[in-house]
Amino acid sequence: MSVLELGAAEKSYLPDGIKLGRHVGVGLNKGLMDKNPALSETIVADLNNVVEEMGVDSDELNQLGSDTFDVILIANTIEFLTQPREVFKSCWRALKPGGIMMVAFPEREALKEKFGDAQTKMWRGYNDDQHMWMAGSFFQFSAGDGWEGLKGFDISPESAKKEDEGLLARFSNTGKSNNMFVCQATKASVSEEIDPNDPEKSFSSLMWMTPTMESRDKLLVTPRLSRVYLHYKDQPARQKAIQENVETLPSIYEALIKMDQFAFPFNLQATLAADLLSDPDFEANDKQMEALKMGKKSNSIP
Repeated sequence: MSVLELGAAEKSYLPDGIKLGRHVGVGLNKGLMDKNPALSETIVADLNNVVEEMGVDSDELNQLGSDTFDVILIANTIEFLTQPREVFKSCWRALKPGGIMMVAFPEREALKEKFGDAQTKMWRGYNDDQHMWMAGSFFQFSAGDGWEGLKGFDISPESAKKEDEGLLARFSNTGKSNNMFVCQATKASVSEEIDPNDPEKSFSSLMWMTPTMESRDKLLVTPRLSRVYLHYKDQPARQKAIQENVETLPSIYEALIKMDQFAFPFNLQATLAADLLSDPDFEANDKQMEALKMGKKSNSIP
């Protein structure tokens, strides 16, 4: 089994005796990672240094490749991430289809005294239940339906303080502030071919990680592409062009989002994008994109 651990330090919190084929740690402090006997490799990277829409800005991390790891772990780290969505994008790419990502974090007060100033303002402002919701939203807004089986767990030990403790227990400081929570999800598989029985699902998977487009745009474009695809069911070349042109959507939307959204609302933008993708001659070259930026109709674009 191969594991990628983000926010790695001197301990990985794994069961004793577990044997991994590969365990790559990514963290800021190489000295601490070198003390961790579980790690087989280490990468020094700042998880808060990201490229918008792309992920963590680390050549070493990116060189690990896509669809590489069976498991990704993030423990005691999410509360310090300033751009968690981008970090989760990197994780989705690195994880194998069917692989699982687990994000573990302690209760809000557990690290407050020692690391409170380093926690993000958003994290400090919410309670543990809201932290679980936040962690789940980072999955959702990084790759959407590219994550499956999203779940959250309270894995607090028996010694942990509970919210229903009486005042006497709290004032006497019995129990420990060691409540622990996990949010996890599995990476879904991207469609390699468009399923003629459910083309909408296939197109949706091709757009899970498409930059520039908002979730709203993807929801509008997907059913339109599905209808166009089925319309050309007797024209394999046309269908193939639609599938291959999906990768041009970021370039198309870079132009569309600059248009007057009152005169050219979101639904019309999605219709134009679908029309362009169904044109076998459309390659999003400079001339075509310039015409699009000028607001010309799709049938006038060479």
